[in-house]
Amino acid sequence: VIAWFGSAGIYCYDMEGKELWHRDLGKQSHGFGYGASPVIWGDLCILNFGPGDRSFITGLDKKTGQAVWQNDITKPVLEYEGPFGTYSTPVLVGEKGKEILVTTYPKRVVGLDPKTGKELWSCGGLDQQVISSPVPGDGVVVAMGGFKGNSVAVKLGGEKDVTESHRLWQNKTTFYTSGVIHEGHLYTMKTAGIAVCVDLQTGKPVWEERLASAEANNNTWSSMVLSDGKLYVPNQSGVTFVLKASPKFELLATNSIGGELNNSSLALANGDVLMRTHKHLWCFGL
Repeated sequence: VIAWFGSAGIYCYDMEGKELWHRDLGKQSHGFGYGASPVIWGDLCILNFGPGDRSFITGLDKKTGQAVWQNDITKPVLEYEGPFGTYSTPVLVGEKGKEILVTTYPKRVVGLDPKTGKELWSCGGLDQQVISSPVPGDGVVVAMGGFKGNSVAVKLGGEKDVTESHRLWQNKTTFYTSGVIHEGHLYTMKTAGIAVCVDLQTGKPVWEERLASAEANNNTWSSMVLSDGKLYVPNQSGVTFVLKASPKFELLATNSIGGELNNSSLALANGDVLMRTHKHLWCFGL
């Protein structure tokens, strides 16, 4: 089990809780902190150390914590005065019979060789700040801007600069949460508690619906999860909405835990749903 604690470093434990190694990666000094999780791939642990002036993505030996490769993320020419950088967790995606690592840099989304960190392709048009993780599915990756929009969809399979050849669309919608792709559609949330369905090939909205409950706070920072054709997403009041993953909006259920503050996404495991609120860890059967 590997966890990152910002300036406190990255730590590795065995399944009995014994520390195997830890490594100081230096100070993480961004005003809003960090948001990425480590990703284990083969013998490597891959981490996006950012955002901020000192940002990089690195592949560490998961047995020792020593760096195998590192790519520094340079500060881009900013389009506006304000935040920049990326909080997102990289994702592994199948492309041309192998796995590649897709991650976001300020103003672009990139595909890397996870073994070496070598950049395989890059697509421009993204916002200078990115909070959500890339969303893969149906041969496409969607990366969503987190301050002034500029989200992009990229068709997989390209090389080098694919902005002109493989970018399917770009729009100005701002998203802080990650989404899911299912049967040709992207589903995600706006922080104001609005669920969104987008046509994957065109980027045009199919529907937008506010998810409201009797509790006071219907905003959400949680990402949707998909199981058996259903979308699950909680709001900040701990109310979980269950939607049909369909181009026709259908609310299937609304489940409340009584107004307990929640900012996390749900986790699905072995037929159960796990919710981590500010006070408790909950487990529900599907």
